[in-house]
Amino acid sequence: LPFSSRLLCVCLLCALRESVSYSILGAPDAAMARTAMIRMAALGVVASGAAGAFLEQGGVERPTDLLEEVERAMGGAKRDDVEGRVAAFEELMRPTFLALPHTKEDRLPSASVRYLLHRAFVERHAWYVEGLVNGGEAWNQTSPAAAFARHGGGEAQGVFESRLASEGGLTLRETAVLASTLESLIHEENVERLRSAFRIMGLGFEASAHTEQQIRQAIDNYMLMFVLGMNHSIVTPQLMDRTWRNIGKVYPEWPETRKWVREVREEVVGQTPDARTSLVSTLRVLEAVASRYGRWQDRECLAMKEDLVRLEKVGTGRVLLRDFYEAALFGGYQFMEKKPFLRQLGVLDESEVAQPSVVIPNYMNAATNCMAGSKFYSVCCMSECEPLLKTLEQRIGAPGALPGAILEIVERLPSSSVDAPRSLDASMVERLEGIAEQHGGKVPLHGRLFAQWMHHAYPRECPFPHASGTVQVSSRRD
Repeated sequence: LPFSSRLLCVCLLCALRESVSYSILGAPDAAMARTAMIRMAALGVVASGAAGAFLEQGGVERPTDLLEEVERAMGGAKRDDVEGRVAAFEELMRPTFLALPHTKEDRLPSASVRYLLHRAFVERHAWYVEGLVNGGEAWNQTSPAAAFARHGGGEAQGVFESRLASEGGLTLRETAVLASTLESLIHEENVERLRSAFRIMGLGFEASAHTEQQIRQAIDNYMLMFVLGMNHSIVTPQLMDRTWRNIGKVYPEWPETRKWVREVREEVVGQTPDARTSLVSTLRVLEAVASRYGRWQDRECLAMKEDLVRLEKVGTGRVLLRDFYEAALFGGYQFMEKKPFLRQLGVLDESEVAQPSVVIPNYMNAATNCMAGSKFYSVCCMSECEPLLKTLEQRIGAPGALPGAILEIVERLPSSSVDAPRSLDASMVERLEGIAEQHGGKVPLHGRLFAQWMHHAYPRECPFPHASGTVQVSSRRD
């Protein structure tokens, strides 16, 4: 007999034995025996189906859905919130996922998952999530699930660490579930910050009715804590009052920020004007603000880049160090970081000892240009190189490509400072072919050598990559 049939027979025999046992033990009537037989027979059918499914998979048991694991660890409400975010992340990450090296089971190893998550959060929100940014180290140094441990998400960490260990990596959908779970926890932090904003005002968080003026003040308090990186759990009314009195010195950009936040609010509450002062509407406003703030504030970064480009040694993506410091004498941005600190950040090019220079994209993407918006993430200058790399990923759809295929795309791919079409010079072609020769004829899209090549192709947009361990991260928090 087939295995499934034999299993069913065994279950029926077990049911018969259980019915006999009821008779020996003096069961009240035959109904209990019949119930036992039906139960065991049903078990046999279920087991038979499970066995068939197991065999259809070639003897390999399929892992449970990660959303079910999230629900068991964090509850049904969290599962619903996470599930509502998965599709958007899955679509966002697909091109990069396909362009990264996979296992034969179509899974990404831990290092690639971490890299993919970092790319997704930067592209979606301009968030540099703590625990995902490589910080000058190799991408394989930390598990992507460790981001949860830093912020009290131990249950979630266990779910994803277990899947990474048991399956040797994550699928695209599983990576999207991880990203969605992390984004959901960040939303919880938004809720707690708003609760603190009301507490500072002496108002209840879940009061049935707040006035328009109270909602505006609560949002202002929320934003001040956000942009200044204040610990909302311990902020006192006295500290907030002092900060507001000195807002012109502490945060000169506040009037412009408040104007933008109120514009976002009007856009969001305009969809449900009758509920504009409700708690649900206010939380929707603040989630929209958190999602859009990085792109909005990036205008300051672009202005800083324009200042640096005006000082540039033409076409190199570099500013001589003496010109960098002299710029502070004529207004504009205060480029005052000392030489050892610039070296530590990885923004100093000392290949010409007599004329050290600052690498523009490295300086732009340095952690010192980040804002401490949350315990989960910082808001930083947006990378202009990652969209270029994503275009390559979308058009190639594989971890590597022939030099000619890459050249064809890059020569037709413009940036904010590079016109296209263009013809790359012979040295750039030879350098790309040299990378391919070292890797069996194809150029890996996510290796350090190709990143260096992209820096020379787009010197103002793509940072020069450093060897692992040669750069230390410092931010405004430090």
